[in-house]
Amino acid sequence: MSIRELLGKRIVICDGAMGTMIQKSGVPIETHPEMLNFTHPEEIKNIYKQYYEAGSDFISTNTFGANAFKMEGCGYTVTEIVTQAIKIAKEAADEMTDKLGRKCYVGLDIAPIGRLMEPAGDMVFDEAVELFREQVVAGVNAGADLVVC
Repeated sequence: MSIRELLGKRIVICDGAMGTMIQKSGVPIETHPEMLNFTHPEEIKNIYKQYYEAGSDFISTNTFGANAFKMEGCGYTVTEIVTQAIKIAKEAADEMTDKLGRKCYVGLDIAPIGRLMEPAGDMVFDEAVELFREQVVAGVNAGADLVVC
């Protein structure tokens, strides 16, 4: 069943707070939580699985701050970060779909850019659109079922 079909049938349950679960796991965060997709993928995958086991229909990927502004200088492109996060999430979703006997979905998590738009800030509208577009295109190409913002 597609996520659209599920939305038409019943209330859909989402996961909770990724940051809180990362802190609870004891995994050290040295810079950006999104880097844990590369340094601690099994721990991130385990968090996703815990949410599915608790009844979530979909999880939000560990990509909350994965935009070019926030991730500047981290050593990875937005596409690489989003693709890695979706890969881990899809693995967890597939494993839990088999284990639980129900479809588990993946939501690409995107957040505010971290800069204010004009007139309150210096970011122009087209720049914001491009930053969000980059995240969404990467997520869709990597196989996200929906976008959570």
